[in-house]
Amino acid sequence: MVHDYMYVFECDYGSRVNERDFIKEILRNFDKDYATMVGVVVNNNPYCLSFHVAVNLQGDAVKFESWLRDNYPDKIKRHNIFLSDTFLYNVMTFIDEEMVDLALTREGGDAPFLWPERDYFEENNPQYVCMKSNESRVFISHSSKDKDLIVNPLNSYFQANDIATWLDSYEIDYGDNIYLKVNEGIEKSDVGLFVLTDNFFDSESGWPLSEFSTFFMEMMKSNKKVLMINAGVSPENMHAMMKSYKYLIWNDSSAMPEIANAVKKVLSV
Repeated sequence: MVHDYMYVFECDYGSRVNERDFIKEILRNFDKDYATMVGVVVNNNPYCLSFHVAVNLQGDAVKFESWLRDNYPDKIKRHNIFLSDTFLYNVMTFIDEEMVDLALTREGGDAPFLWPERDYFEENNPQYVCMKSNESRVFISHSSKDKDLIVNPLNSYFQANDIATWLDSYEIDYGDNIYLKVNEGIEKSDVGLFVLTDNFFDSESGWPLSEFSTFFMEMMKSNKKVLMINAGVSPENMHAMMKSYKYLIWNDSSAMPEIANAVKKVLSV
């Protein structure tokens, strides 16, 4: 009895040339009686561009699975995509490695790829480069009670002055694990900016002090920096570790340019 196995691998339409070696290795390692079809399935609809490598096997799939694990363990096999699903798209099958080079080009413009690769397109058309979000570099630690009057205006000022921030309002969504998201924000940020008020030290919320402790521990093993904003904290609430820092002083909105300049200076070091 002949066994028929279909493998479909999800790939990146915008960097398809990277898949040449994978396809060539399949052609090189498995004969045509075993890998009866090796090809690409391409959707050129600009609103849902997609590209898959398809392989049909006749015989025991253990050999192919073992080869995948040893050579391409990161390849993502798409589940529940069937051969009948491909009939509406551009399909090209390969009989040798030369065909792979001819089909998978950066330029596109012909079957099976009508559109150029992402980098090639953007290099030649810089006016169409995708808008990309900047990595958050400044972790803003604060009490939620200070968000409206201090933190939100300060964050908006940072955004207007090209300072990328991590702020819980934008980074943590419903259903997220708050602890994990906060730790992730601290790990990725270069600067911890702590907005110190009496609310910051309020026992009802352990988050600000926990964030400071975590950031301080990260600072001991990395090049992270700390900036403190004194926004009206009582001296008796200050923790001993915090007293060794020179503070920025919050004086309503007039302090924001000085704070932003201090942050930029620290980021540039």
